[in-house]
This record gives sequence, structure tokens and C-alpha cells, in this order.
Amino acid sequence: MIDSEIAFLGIALAIDAAVVTFALGLLVVKDPTGTRILRGLTMCLLFGFFQGLMIWAGSFAGYFFTFSSWGYLSQILVALIFMMIGLRFFREAKTPEKEKALSHGIFPLLILSVVTSLDALASGVSFGTYPNPHDPAIVVGLITLVICSIFFVLSQFLENIPEKWLLYFAGGVFNFLAVKILLPYFIRGF
Repeated sequence: MIDSEIAFLGIALAIDAAVVTFALGLLVVKDPTGTRILRGLTMCLLFGFFQGLMIWAGSFAGYFFTFSSWGYLSQILVALIFMMIGLRFFREAKTPEKEKALSHGIFPLLILSVVTSLDALASGVSFGTYPNPHDPAIVVGLITLVICSIFFVLSQFLENIPEKWLLYFAGGVFNFLAVKILLPYFIRGF
């Protein structure tokens, strides 16, 4: 059974990758069908893999923070990271869209996969106390794979999905997770 918090986190983390997949999908709309399928599958697999890998790598850093003398400060750090990520999404949603020249070779895809997964690395810190940190990493990676696949398919049929709505949703999820972490500290006191 998938924990709802992990599922929401996976959805929020997948938004950046999904938007990039959608944009790259628009670049290949006129390519032959076989080429489009291969490029779409490559993009979605890379984004999903790196999201999961970064969650897993972040969980090791979280383990060291949690079991050090820092104690509860690590949870506050995680909440602040979530808030910063959420606010970044809100800021990006308010900035005017600019046209970007996106290349779709394998090297730029690897760079985009890593860059869009950096927030997953920070989010993975919160899984430092999980007995099996690879479980949330697999779930987040699969959620990213599915959402990126959906957005790639949509890009082949639609040209305008309001990116602002996606960014506001992702920002709201991160801020919700931050409040959920901090709420017990405010209720019982630091």
C-alpha cells in the first residue's frame, strides 16, 4: 500500500519533470511515430530514475542528520526545505513564460533529469529514518514515470496546458507537507 504522503510528494516532485517532458514533447510532435515513442520513453524513464535516485540519496543524508545530536532540528530543516521549494514553485508560476530553445539529445536529457530531481534530493532527507528508504524512492520514481508519460502523450495532442496551475499545485503540496511537519512542534512547543 502506498502512503498518501509519499504519493503526494511524488506528484509534487514530478511536476517539474512533467512540465519539461511536455515542452520536449512539443519539440518532437512532427517527428515520425517511432522516433517520438523512443524519445518519450527515454525522457520518462530518465526523469523517473533520477527522481527515485535522488530521493534515495537524500535519505542517507537524512539518516545522518536524524541520528546526530541535531535531533528535532533536522525535521525543522526538512520543513524549511519544503517551504523553500513550495515558494519557488509559486514564484515560477508568477513569472512570465519565456521561450526556451530545448535540445533533445541524450546529454541535455541527462542534465535536465538531474536538475529537475534536485528538489527530490532535498526531499529525500525526510526519509532518513525510514527502515527501507528505497521504498519511497521507487514509489516516487514510478509516479514520476507515469506523470511524465501522461504529459508526453498530452503534448502530442495539446499545445496549451496552464503550467501555472501545475506549479501552484506543486507549491501547495510542498507547503502542506512543511506545515504538517512543523505543526506538532507548534502544538507542543519546541
